[in-house]
Amino acid sequence: MSGAFFRLHLAQGEAFLKPRLGIAVSKKVDKSAVARNRIKRVCRDYFRQHQQAYRAAEYVLIAKPDSAKTSAVNWRADLEKLFLRAQSLLSNAAIGTMHGSPVNGAATSRDP
Repeated sequence: MSGAFFRLHLAQGEAFLKPRLGIAVSKKVDKSAVARNRIKRVCRDYFRQHQQAYRAAEYVLIAKPDSAKTSAVNWRADLEKLFLRAQSLLSNAAIGTMHGSPVNGAATSRDP
């Protein structure tokens, strides 16, 4: 999914026990390493503050070139929108709501 300043890729599976974050900020975004590191630092900080509310999955943020032209306030607003949307898109399998889930009370799966 894509926001104004970042793209977010998701990977979900039983192997993921907690939410994890990966960040990519290329030189196309900004030539200065200081600027690229600042973007990554703000993203990590946002994720660290909110990760207890996220489902177990791997989240990969990719900064868009326009992200270097704006402030951290705008980055955080974009991150909030992306992660909120990601939580609604992730399947409920990890919390036991799928058919055949032991938590859901089903003894067997619906597969023949």
